[in-house]
Amino acid sequence: MGKAEDTKARVERAALTLFVARGVAETTTKEIAMAASIAEGTIYRYFPSKERLALDLFLRHHRALAEALSEAQRPAKALRAKIDAIVGCYCDWADRDWTLFAYHLLNQHSFLVQVPDDTPNPVNVVREVIAQAMKAGEIPRRNVDLAAAAAIGVVLQAATYKVYGRFTGGLSVHRRFFADAAWAVLAVRER
Repeated sequence: MGKAEDTKARVERAALTLFVARGVAETTTKEIAMAASIAEGTIYRYFPSKERLALDLFLRHHRALAEALSEAQRPAKALRAKIDAIVGCYCDWADRDWTLFAYHLLNQHSFLVQVPDDTPNPVNVVREVIAQAMKAGEIPRRNVDLAAAAAIGVVLQAATYKVYGRFTGGLSVHRRFFADAAWAVLAVRER
C-alpha cells in the first residue's frame, strides 16, 4: 500500500470509529483529521465532503456484503443450506470488522435511499433466495418481503443489541441459533 492509499485508509478508519461512536452528523472533519493524524484539508484530497465520505463507506460495505452473501449461498441447493450459508457469512462478516459492520447497521436508514437501484443489495439476496424457495415449495407461500424482513430480523436485531451493549462477543458463536430461528420463521405455516 502506497502513502496515499495508507492515508486514505487512515481517514476512513478514523471516520468509521467516530461515526459509530458519535454519529455522522455530530462528527466533524477536524475530529476525523485529528484521529487520523493528518491535517484537516487532507481529507478533501480523497473526499469532497464528510457526507460523501460517509456515503462512500456505506455503499462500499453494502455492495461487498451483498456480493459475499450471494457467493456464500450459491453452492447450496436447498433453502436450509442456503440459510446456514447466509447466516454464517453474515456473522463472519460482522465479526471480521465490527466497527464497519456496526456503521452499516446504524446508518442504513440514512443511506439506503441513496443506494443506486443497480447496486447489489444484501436484502435483495435474501429476498431472492426466499422467493425461489417459495416457488419450489420448500416453504409456504406468503408475502416474500415480510418473510425476508422476519428472517433478516433474527440476526439484525441481535446485532443491534450488540451495538448497544446488550450482549458481548462475536455473532458467529450464535450462528446455529440464528440459522435455526430464521428457518423456523420461514417454515412456519399460517393458521
